[in-house]
Amino acid sequence: MDLVRHLRFFIAVAEHRHFGNAAASLAMAQPPLSQGIQRLERHLGQRLFDRDARRVALTPSGAALLPEARELVGQADTFVETARGWTDDVVVRVGLSPDLDDYAGRVMAHLAAADVHISPRLAGSNELLGELREGDLDIALVRHPSPVDGLLAGDVLTVRGTIDADALERGAPVVLPPRAHHPAAHDQIVDHLHRLGFDNPVREIELHQERQAWIAAGMGTGITRGVADSQDTHNSAQIPMRFRVVVPVITEQRPGIDHARLSRLIETAMR
Repeated sequence: MDLVRHLRFFIAVAEHRHFGNAAASLAMAQPPLSQGIQRLERHLGQRLFDRDARRVALTPSGAALLPEARELVGQADTFVETARGWTDDVVVRVGLSPDLDDYAGRVMAHLAAADVHISPRLAGSNELLGELREGDLDIALVRHPSPVDGLLAGDVLTVRGTIDADALERGAPVVLPPRAHHPAAHDQIVDHLHRLGFDNPVREIELHQERQAWIAAGMGTGITRGVADSQDTHNSAQIPMRFRVVVPVITEQRPGIDHARLSRLIETAMR
């Protein structure tokens, strides 16, 4: 388990004496916080809180361990800050959803033109969100909807895509990234096609290049990024693709990185 993260849960509940208020202070939902406290108690072999319908109170063992928890979290923060301070050239770790396709290059080029030093990471939205929570990424552009509890998410950005309606009418499979990358967003595309009257089989392929090869070989059809008012839309079905820029909560953000500026740059590149 991530001991430091769970100790932060412990400290927040101890300070607020209320799970709802503690969850709000951590920018997360209450059920994951409660589950995290239970997991920490099992890991330590100690009951940290007495709970009833009206109050949350520290147990004797919880009160004894709280100063140690604060010290450990403080040491972890100092360690991370010191380690990240060894370089003056901060490299921003940027996560990108794999079905951005050509937009991924546009985002990277826009950041590079703004003198942002980038280390890109391409993975499914759920995986990227987990890495943001664990402190392994600084910012990510993920599909919407995605579970962003415990993180800060920007406005929903809509990219208009098209899909060859003639190919759909011929029954061609629809080539998409794996559903496991972002189940809700994947299901939205399939549901949208159903509403348009198409019930084509779906072929899940992870690599963008392989998806393009399938389409070029006439073995399937896929979504092409484009604008809704394209001049050549008479034989194309419109597919809205929604994304969001997501960053860690302020207390978990790396020093020396302007997350607000990065979010604006990425959002501009997507428009």
